[in-house]
Order: sequence, then structure tokens, then C-alpha cells
Amino acid sequence: MTPGLHEGLPAPTDAGRRFEPDLNDEPPAGGEVIRSWRCRMGITQEELARTLGVTLSTVNRWENGHVLPSRLAWRGLKGFATKRGCPILVP
Repeated sequence: MTPGLHEGLPAPTDAGRRFEPDLNDEPPAGGEVIRSWRCRMGITQEELARTLGVTLSTVNRWENGHVLPSRLAWRGLKGFATKRGCPILVP
């Protein structure tokens, strides 16, 4: 067991969490969805990170499927998409 972690609890992840269908409402292909949407918007990962108040490496990890955005980050993404008139399309 990792020191400082309680047995039975999930390990923390940096800037998000892994997809668990019964706990999260984010799509399993979150990274592909975010990358596709960001490209349609015509913005860079850096611009998206700055807009959402996260780091560039966080956006990169989302898009590469290492972690999913938190629920708060998903709300930020959806709000930004709505504000810009370019909805996030979930397959």
C-alpha cells in the first residue's frame, strides 16, 4: 500500500480522475471529444488552458486520455463552448 493512502480508497490522480461509469457522467472518449472540439474552435491547448484556469499539461493529459476533467472542469468546458456557440459533440 502507498504510504499515506487508506486501503480501499482510489488513488488520487493529477488534474482529474479515471472514468468509472457508475460515478462519472463524462464520456469515456473524453480526450477525443475535447481535442475534436478544441480543433473546431481553432484554439490551442495553451489558449484553452488559460481560459479554463488550468495548466497546459492538464489539457494535454485530458486529450491524451491519461485523466478526465473533473466535473467542475467539464462545466467550464461546456460553458465556454456555449458562450462561443460551438457545442461539444459527444459521440
